[in-house]
Amino acid sequence: MELIGTNQENKDKKTKKIIIGITIAIVVLLIISIILYGIIYYLTQKLFKFNINGEPVSNISNELFVYSGDKVFISLKDIAPLIKYTYNQGGYKEYTEETDKCYLENENEICTFEKESNIIYKIPANTLDYTNFEIDEQIKIINNKLYITSEGLCTACNLKFYRDIEKNTISIYTLSYFVDYYTKNNQYSAVSTNFNNQKALLYDLMVIQNIENTQRTNNALFGVYSLSQKQEIVGEKYTEIEFVESTQEFIVRTPENKVGIITSDGETKVQPQYDSLKQIDKDLNLYLATSGKKQGVLERNGKILIYLEYDQIGVDSKKFPGNDIKNSYLLFNNLIPVMQNNKWGMFDVKGNLVVPIEYDGVGCVSKDSNNNSVLIIPNVKGIVIAKNYTVEERKQITLYGIINYLGKELVRPALQSVYYTISNGRKEYGMVDYTSQEKFNVIDWINENKDIDNLNEEETDTNAIVNTVED
Repeated sequence: MELIGTNQENKDKKTKKIIIGITIAIVVLLIISIILYGIIYYLTQKLFKFNINGEPVSNISNELFVYSGDKVFISLKDIAPLIKYTYNQGGYKEYTEETDKCYLENENEICTFEKESNIIYKIPANTLDYTNFEIDEQIKIINNKLYITSEGLCTACNLKFYRDIEKNTISIYTLSYFVDYYTKNNQYSAVSTNFNNQKALLYDLMVIQNIENTQRTNNALFGVYSLSQKQEIVGEKYTEIEFVESTQEFIVRTPENKVGIITSDGETKVQPQYDSLKQIDKDLNLYLATSGKKQGVLERNGKILIYLEYDQIGVDSKKFPGNDIKNSYLLFNNLIPVMQNNKWGMFDVKGNLVVPIEYDGVGCVSKDSNNNSVLIIPNVKGIVIAKNYTVEERKQITLYGIINYLGKELVRPALQSVYYTISNGRKEYGMVDYTSQEKFNVIDWINENKDIDNLNEEETDTNAIVNTVED
């Protein structure tokens, strides 16, 4: 009996040892699993992650991001399709394939970029209203592509960019994301559907519409809400509001159909007293003002720079598509063309009339299919002006001259035409003497005569023409 009991006891001890061994093994495996899980989780967390509007993006180009210290440079070509833009090589409206220029385009806006420039231009779709923005660093060429900083991309493409270095994550949120978010989470007012107004969201401002008033009276009234201050800064009492991105101000229209300007702090900058207002220069913060059928220009503080006495301010840049006119209201950042009683002159940005209102036109529209129309000649900062003369028993002709960006006359109005042609991819500017029909290279001629303050009419054929016409 004792033998049997001893055997049973030995079996129990073995069983306990096995159970203890298994338990230890399970615990060890569990610890190893936890450690492995922790390692895998850590490594996973350290893997680069990129998402747009909260959705992960995979299979991205290895050249999409380039890091330089704290800066992230982004390939414009690679990011464009990811944020719903079309990438175009070459300059906008230039129809070239230059690799040092490009532009991105979507249904609402075009933005242009150029190598080694920290100025970008944003153009609303279907218009020629360029607005320039200064970005933090110049556009660079890396990997034979144009790259922009994350800060510059936010300005150019209306988005927000976040980088978490610790989690190795980059997140991009587009304007459409913010519009959807605030539309769903705004209970009492509707977010404006105007694209310019939607861009206010990127600056923590929201143009809103009073839903109750719209439903009750069928009259839409708008205001502005500060997302950072969490309060209304412009009351919902205006029939129209337009956000001006470059200055972060608002052009407002009253029920009486008068227009003024309110700042992002809710202060009235220009009292609503005009029929329309339009920003014509961001840096100087100049506005084109219209009252009745007359136009003038206001300064940044609302003070009148050019009195509202003119029938037209600015030129029709559509007549000169190849001139790449960035601002049809302000030529060479100094001269503002004005028209009064069908006569043209020009003011400078200080409000001085530097070109008398005595000319019959600005620019030369070519009638020759081989030549292109010209308004400006960038190489010499020249502007083409036109003047009518009567010759040969009441026959009227139009002759052209050239002034510079300060209003100084470079060539008197004595030319049959001014034009440009394209040779080997370069623009060449020409002019034709009315009397002799001789052709000159505009830039060469002006450079040869640039030291002559008062051109001698007897020695200069182009000036002698005026005497012939006037006689």
